Amino acid sequence: MEAPPSNRWIATVASIWIQCICGPSYTFGIYSSALKSSQNYSQSTLDTVSVFKDIGATAGVLAGLLDSAVVSTDRPRPPWIVLSVGAIQCFLGYIFIWAAVSGLIPRPPVWAMCLFMFLAVHAQVFFNTANVVTGVHNFQLYGGTIIGILKGFLGLSGAVLIQS
Repeated sequence: MEAPPSNRWIATVASIWIQCICGPSYTFGIYSSALKSSQNYSQSTLDTVSVFKDIGATAGVLAGLLDSAVVSTDRPRPPWIVLSVGAIQCFLGYIFIWAAVSGLIPRPPVWAMCLFMFLAVHAQVFFNTANVVTGVHNFQLYGGTIIGILKGFLGLSGAVLIQS
């Protein structure tokens, strides 16, 4: 009987799956026209919302601080805490964007839509932090390789999401 795969390989496969679905910010061009028309935005207003998307995708300080806070040398890393925070942010951000675009809620002010976009895309940073730090921790001699693999799947996630 073959030995079961080690936890580090299971974590790597899970990280790859997470990376494959955590990049909806790369699909903004697909749904931005629906956002623009449903909210009656000018191109300038849509650009403002897009700026908050970009800020959310790059502001990873909180994710790094949270990840550092949950790491302990006497027990395994619990990446699920960082992933959970990202999942909550992703759900809250995109559910409000969807609700606004579909007309389920009244048209929010632009600052609220900017906040929703920031929250939705900021989740990506939490997913990336948990996955990359776990990968580097599990494959210390191959840190660059595992980062490249995980970031490659993040880049492909936009294509994966629009094909679904």
